[in-house]
Amino acid sequence: MQAFRATGTFPNGRIVQAFTKDVVAADEVDARHRIYSFFGSRHGVNRRFVNIESVAKIDPTASKEAAVISAFRDTHDFSAVVDEEE
Repeated sequence: MQAFRATGTFPNGRIVQAFTKDVVAADEVDARHRIYSFFGSRHGVNRRFVNIESVAKIDPTASKEAAVISAFRDTHDFSAVVDEEE
């Protein structure tokens, strides 16, 4: 599993909302599927309305998403990143 950062837009009521979401996935296709699934579940948005502009592989320590930290807790040191932010 790898960490990916997706950016894009989705309709949220009358406005188009920009988003940046970090996910844990096997590859880029799986990452796109998880993004579509997230917005469908949380916001009730159909896949065709979610516009994913980019999906890039990232270093897991660069993410603040709880799911990414949880997935890579055993293999990466996240305590050093927290100390730098304070």
